[in-house]
This record gives sequence, C-alpha cells and structure tokens, in this order.
Amino acid sequence: MTFPDMAHDEKGRLIPESEQTAVWLLGGLAQIRVPGSATRDSFTVVQHTGDRGYNTPLHVHHYEDEVFIVLDGTLRMVCDGEEQIAEAGSTMIVPRTLPHGFVTTSERARFLTIHSTPQPDRRPQFDRFLAAELPHAKALTLPTEDLPGPDLDHLVALGSSYAFRYAGPAPTP
Repeated sequence: MTFPDMAHDEKGRLIPESEQTAVWLLGGLAQIRVPGSATRDSFTVVQHTGDRGYNTPLHVHHYEDEVFIVLDGTLRMVCDGEEQIAEAGSTMIVPRTLPHGFVTTSERARFLTIHSTPQPDRRPQFDRFLAAELPHAKALTLPTEDLPGPDLDHLVALGSSYAFRYAGPAPTP
C-alpha cells in the first residue's frame, strides 16, 4: 500500500551523539537529539539535564505544542497557572499558547522535551533558538560558575524571533 504523502526517496537516519548540538541553557545542559531539519520540520526532541533549581521562566510557544517526559528526578511543572509534580515516568503535555515553566526539585533531573508543530507552514523553533543563541557546551556536562550563560533579559528579547514570549518568573524549588 502506498500513501500519497510519503516520499519514496526518504530513508531512516542515525544521528550519532557526536553530530548532535548541545548547549548550556540557564544552568542546565540541553542536547538537541532530533533537530526539526531531520523530521521535515514536524517536531524536535531535546534532552535536558539539570541540578536542583534548573528552571525556565514561564513562557508561551506560539507555534509548538510541547511534551515533557521525565526520565530521572522530579520537576515542578506550572502550566496555565496550575502546578503539577512530575516524577520519573511522568509525561506532561503543554498545548501551544499556554504559559508554562518548570523547576527541578530533585537533586538532579533528566527529561525530554518534544516540540511538535501541528500547523501547516510552521516549523519547530526551539531547536533553532538553542543552536543559534546559546553557548555550545564544550563537554556533555552541566555548566560551571566560571562559564556564565546568556543573560535572561537577552533571551526574553529574542522571543519574537523564535515564536515565543516571556509570561512570568520561573518557578522555584
């Protein structure tokens, strides 16, 4: 059976870790495991690792739905004003346009974010933002105090370029 939207010349693709972009994001490590360019701009997958207190301010994605899958540790998630505790094995679904943020409340957490763009003519923006605007990690480690990340005000100012906006302060542990 042939499906009309399938391209016959497409093949599966292995992306070795050595070819994946890793950046330091607000005190954590974010690894772009699957860039939008590898999925016909339909989704991206980012793996995050952070110690207690690793967080993002409340923000809104205009194009992307976001799914959090907690692999290890615990996050406090805030979505549209409601707090939820997400432990290892939990999944949190955040539809686009809802304000959301997280904070790591365990000693360390590791989780995936999947950014999906269900609207035609839209493409994932989060991986483009990470790769273009944040310092690339020199190693697959958390950043140290002597390697400061970008200023939060600078990141907020970039929002309109990457279809997101600041919506409030970050949750705290």
